Amino acid sequence: MMSDSRPLGEHERLLHYLHAFGGMIATEILQLRGPIDPEQIREALRFLQTQHPILRAHIRYGEIVFRKEAPYVYRQPYFDTEGTTEIPLLVSDRPWEELMTKSLRTPLPRGKNPRMQLTLIPDPADPDLTRLLIVGDHAAVDAYSVNMMTRQLFEYLEDPEGTRARIQPTHTSLPPPLEHGLPKKSGTGKNYTPAIRIPAKREPGRAETRVVARSIPAPVIAALKTTSRTQGATLHGALTASFFLAMRELFGVDAMSVLSSFDLRRLGKPPLPTGTFGCYIDIVRTSHQITDFWSTARDVSFRLISTVAKDHASASFMRLPTFAEYRIEFWPTLTHARRMDGLAITTAGESTLKSRYGNHVIEAITMGIAVDMFGPGLLVLSNEREGALDLSVNYATRAMSTEVATRLTERAIAILSEAVRVEASTSAA
Repeated sequence: MMSDSRPLGEHERLLHYLHAFGGMIATEILQLRGPIDPEQIREALRFLQTQHPILRAHIRYGEIVFRKEAPYVYRQPYFDTEGTTEIPLLVSDRPWEELMTKSLRTPLPRGKNPRMQLTLIPDPADPDLTRLLIVGDHAAVDAYSVNMMTRQLFEYLEDPEGTRARIQPTHTSLPPPLEHGLPKKSGTGKNYTPAIRIPAKREPGRAETRVVARSIPAPVIAALKTTSRTQGATLHGALTASFFLAMRELFGVDAMSVLSSFDLRRLGKPPLPTGTFGCYIDIVRTSHQITDFWSTARDVSFRLISTVAKDHASASFMRLPTFAEYRIEFWPTLTHARRMDGLAITTAGESTLKSRYGNHVIEAITMGIAVDMFGPGLLVLSNEREGALDLSVNYATRAMSTEVATRLTERAIAILSEAVRVEASTSAA
């Protein structure tokens, strides 16, 4: 394969530098049942590196760039495929919770290393149970890409020859950065929406990112989608509303801002193929009054759609802030334990992952994003899998206790279920 290189785009550069300082490190841990052969997984990873150029790219640093606002100087990073090593697959006997927590504060090594690392963690009490920890640089992967890679990995383990024949590279060279082909937006911040925060209270002990993992059954999600359409809302809006109402009950807030992610692959001109591997999300902030459940869900749904359609660059969280924005956010962020908005929600959509691939069964998936260095009060990662919804609620112990994060999560799920039940009862009557 020919070597290739390109500079990181603005979004990728921001995410990579955050990763280097321990922020926005992306992790996923899969609970697997069935026989696991590390050499077969290494073979599958080598195959995937032939399919996705980003997986065979490392990051090198080039020329010095100066800008008028902070940071005033930086070195331009480049994706480069020449000389990149294989994706490392480690095997560890340490507790998986400990490894995941450590991974959420430890950047991937630089040099010729690819921007992903995997670790197999056998369960000492159950020889048929293994956990697979995936760690990535968010500049190179988003939730969509991790789902794609995981699906193709297990398809290869189930049927190597069939997968080789069926899957062909979407790109033979590095795909373009997120900004390529997008309409030019103002990005001036003239319509800047300030963050609204929730109270921060540190949990005793080491400051770190932790995750509350829950799953909402498929029947509840199916009913919620149907009801959301009837109410003129989206699943994202309903999920956001449930956490808003839980925050109002616990903290007494009547308004809240939320950071929402959305996929930009289809917004370019021309749009990127659906098999494009990389990070192609943007994150925008919207602010809302918290009223009743469905009114709040509709407001979240409508404002996100209208913000993206009108000028998402001004509302984008994925860019270096202007000096005026620094002045607005610096002191409140500092005094709220480095917290920005009270809530951030990523809805990755249907993952297309199955529960079973031959002899391998995926029992559970937990996703993590490092938020200790800097981030929202709660970061909710949602992922649909065979109709059910996996929720991974990330929080920083420097700003929230495990007890509070668990209460908020369970209350939000209860609010969702209650909204579906009440709507079903009303329709039946």
